[in-house]
Amino acid sequence: MPKTYTTKITGYEFSELSEKIQRDWYEKDNECLHYDAEKCFLEPLVEGFQEQLSEDYGATDIEVNYDISYSQGDGCSFTAFFDIDTVLANLDYWQALADDLNSGLIEIEDIRVVRCGPSNYYCHENTCEVVIDWACNPEHEEEEYDRLQELVDDVSNVLTNEIRDKLQDLKRDLYAAFEEATSFEAYQNLMSELDRRYTEDGTMIPHELIKDASIVEGEQLEIPGLFSQMGMEEIELPQLNKISEDETDTLEIEDSLYCRDLSKDRQSYI
Repeated sequence: MPKTYTTKITGYEFSELSEKIQRDWYEKDNECLHYDAEKCFLEPLVEGFQEQLSEDYGATDIEVNYDISYSQGDGCSFTAFFDIDTVLANLDYWQALADDLNSGLIEIEDIRVVRCGPSNYYCHENTCEVVIDWACNPEHEEEEYDRLQELVDDVSNVLTNEIRDKLQDLKRDLYAAFEEATSFEAYQNLMSELDRRYTEDGTMIPHELIKDASIVEGEQLEIPGLFSQMGMEEIELPQLNKISEDETDTLEIEDSLYCRDLSKDRQSYI
């Protein structure tokens, strides 16, 4: 007559595992954790930075680069085109050129942020600067060009220092978000939200194995490995004696070495 045999497996939540085992999992999942941090925490900060540039300068075609690897040259930079009317509307930039602009002596043709310097493979804020293209009224170009160029350079420097301050702020925010998102504490909180169960030695119990199991409390068999077809090591079970001759038999484990009392917050699956 066919018989049904029941095996009990002790399932631990992640928070019930030892800190050493939790940290082992943390190291294994490090790469995925970094990827999730970039997608969920860093990219929204960059998008917010781009939106602020659009609001402050009418910026378009914004391309932001960043490196937060704690290496030489790390930081943030970007390239973009600034809307001329939006920038001209901020009179703080143009006080020294106000009369020249109003008289038509000078015309601003283009304002953009470009990469600069010999180390463009770096990403820090000093690898980008503001460039202003302008034209002088040809009738006065010979006598006014040098003076106007100096004033335009002053505006470029003001804008460059301003965007570099913003890039330093972005770098600080990115590092802070990354450290928080990839911390061991953040990983513990994430894993505690997932419906996963582990053996005491930290082996994850496949969900398919226990999804239809009954959950009970009591003495359980400690199984360091489960089934080879689940990608786990086979183990040799201790000798078992049947205690019932019914159609469905329950097995009792004689060797007390393989039995344990469980705390009430741990789940067992039959």
